[in-house]
Amino acid sequence: MKIAIIDDHSLIRSGVTSALANSEYEVIAEASSVDEGLAVINSYRPDICLIDINLGTGNGIDLIEKSIASGSKSKFVILSMHDDLTTLDLAKKAGACGYITKGAPIEQLLEVLDVVATDKDKFINRGSFQKGLENKDFGLTPRELEVLSLLPTGATALAIGGILFLTEATIKTHLASIYRKLGASNRAQAVSIGIDNKLIAN
Repeated sequence: MKIAIIDDHSLIRSGVTSALANSEYEVIAEASSVDEGLAVINSYRPDICLIDINLGTGNGIDLIEKSIASGSKSKFVILSMHDDLTTLDLAKKAGACGYITKGAPIEQLLEVLDVVATDKDKFINRGSFQKGLENKDFGLTPRELEVLSLLPTGATALAIGGILFLTEATIKTHLASIYRKLGASNRAQAVSIGIDNKLIAN
């Protein structure tokens, strides 16, 4: 089975490659961003792609959606530090077949790959994933929590800046940080994650 690893940390890519060296899975390509990942998937057509949620300025969920929309037949497994229910749900909705956290042992990674390779319909998650995890703060600062709490109102960055007495540019910087920490690619995803983790009053 041909594997592609798409992660913005070279140590993770090399570590997974080494871990799979003596298995039936061959790492044929690596990438560190959404654009590189799309190019790798289209060029190498891997059987399975291991994809991180956070890809620098991009998002692994978006990568999966774009790949599927372009007609890719690859299967996708999220390999991430995130271990909350919301991120898992986003991965499933995007079309991922499996989910494993980076702290999981190689035996569990191989188990996930085996299931994904042989079962088209089953979704598998392994690792330090904790069912029912709630109230995860994702490392948001108090100011970022204030900005996040205003997103459901539909207010623009300029309007939020007016409410908090900050510039529009500062709000946009906070939003970029919020999306990155939550693993969200847009306002709707950020609001959904915020509500699910009780960061936003529902």
